[in-house]
Amino acid sequence: MPVVLVACSGNDEVCIEAPELTETVTVEIERLEDELFASETPQDVLNFLTAHPVLTKEFLGSAQYPSDTLLAKTIFGVIKNPYTDTLLMETKAYFGDMADIKKAFAQAFSYIRHYYPEFKPPAIQTLVTGFGSSEMYVDNERIIIGLDYYLGPEGKYRPQGIPLYILKRYDKPYIVPATVLLYADRFLREDPKDNTMAADMIYYGKKYFFAKSMLPCTPDSLLIWYDGAELANVQENRKLLWYYFLENELLYETNHMIKQKYLDERPNVFEIGNKCPGRIGAWMGWDIVREYHNRHPGTSLQALMANPDARKILKEARYNPQ
Repeated sequence: MPVVLVACSGNDEVCIEAPELTETVTVEIERLEDELFASETPQDVLNFLTAHPVLTKEFLGSAQYPSDTLLAKTIFGVIKNPYTDTLLMETKAYFGDMADIKKAFAQAFSYIRHYYPEFKPPAIQTLVTGFGSSEMYVDNERIIIGLDYYLGPEGKYRPQGIPLYILKRYDKPYIVPATVLLYADRFLREDPKDNTMAADMIYYGKKYFFAKSMLPCTPDSLLIWYDGAELANVQENRKLLWYYFLENELLYETNHMIKQKYLDERPNVFEIGNKCPGRIGAWMGWDIVREYHNRHPGTSLQALMANPDARKILKEARYNPQ
């Protein structure tokens, strides 16, 4: 049955307890857009692509072109378009020297190093392409960010074809949280045989728990992508949401079409109520993982991330919001 979610205003939890850092990781950001836009011929662009093979393949999607030569000619045409030059100038004005981004990455990497001493911080590179590539690429060795995707609501140019409820997170404050969420996968363990809704919820919950631990003073809204009203609403209605999942026997649902209604991107989960934001199952998974950690404070973050038994985490969380 539908659950009526009341609209309410509330505060966005910010800082959590965090260990004292004994080492600070230094972060540098390589602004590749400067090198690319300095190209005076298609050959210069081709030389740029050759010098950055991972960016060319994974970020610029070279496999979609018959040759790198054709890709270079296409990119040269884009960067010489006055529109793209204006976009570059706007991007430079909005991001400046990126000191705030560097500081946030340094904090996140320092906490990851604290928990995982073997962690080697990846290189960070940026690019401006006129929305012709992905907005972000992450692997063990590098992070590539398409800055022009993140010009925020006041940007003159915005990515096209993206729903408004998703477009709102294409802004500078979301960059580092989104990157750390992607990085969490390197430390999580799952049971590949468990394809239940509960397993997916705990998986997402662990990702959010990891990201919050690495960015302990980042507002929850920047991690879960709910605005303040949405976040306050789900917090206020935790009991009703949990009752809905129990009553409709969703925790051990394995049907992908049903699961995606509660875990995937949607403007609202209308099955629950028109004020229930999308990905509500992921948010509830985060709440369950937090409750598990509250009840097992002796469990290290590393052990929690490495625990593949979602059912055990769910059971021992004894989740029963009031």
